[in-house]
Amino acid sequence: MFNCALFFDNIPAPFKPWFSDDKPMWFILDTISTAIAEIYKNNRGQYKEINENVYIGKNTIIAECAEIKGPALIGNGCEIRHGAFLRENVIIGDNCVVGNSTEIKNSVLFNNVEVPHFNYVGDSILGNYVHLGAGAKISNVLLVKNKRERIEQENKAAGKNAYPLKEVKIKISDGSWVETGRVKFGAIIGDYAEIGINTSINPGTLLEMSIFVPSSVSIGGYFKEGYVFPKTVLYEQPTP
Repeated sequence: MFNCALFFDNIPAPFKPWFSDDKPMWFILDTISTAIAEIYKNNRGQYKEINENVYIGKNTIIAECAEIKGPALIGNGCEIRHGAFLRENVIIGDNCVVGNSTEIKNSVLFNNVEVPHFNYVGDSILGNYVHLGAGAKISNVLLVKNKRERIEQENKAAGKNAYPLKEVKIKISDGSWVETGRVKFGAIIGDYAEIGINTSINPGTLLEMSIFVPSSVSIGGYFKEGYVFPKTVLYEQPTP
């Protein structure tokens, strides 16, 4: 359905087995823990285990106040700064920055990615050289309308406490929807993307390569390379 070549100039070599043409581009999100174990096994000399199921590459710096829960794999030359929180199932490539108050969960970051200030990345794939501005967040769960009624219905059907989650689907340019099979799915962001500060990326968003997203917008859907978002910053006009 979606061609990886439209999103990534290069898939880091250790990640390639999970990006085959016969599987959805987000296939790795279902198998991150397995991928981490395989990557470590096949590249054992390149990583060291610093905690249970937490592996880091050479010249990677982990701040004392960062928290990393395994399984997690971090490449070479990365900087995990003060207050960063890596929840389970995170893969990070080489030369990446994860900054203060940034949380990453069940996601894959390619090489040279920067998520440096107050970011949330959930169930997502970020390509090479992607940069998230301060406060930019990727949502991975759809909001539920009529939550009380939905919870009551599902509890009655299941005979136990249940929380209603809807499958995340991707809306493409012809107006149709592509099923992901996942109730938690954030975004796939292609190489070289620049995401402005305080921008919200809604569940099921796909951005092809080299897209510039301005500050303080809320976006969702499929955006092709070259798409131009409306300006969101207003400048005072000179007095005639």
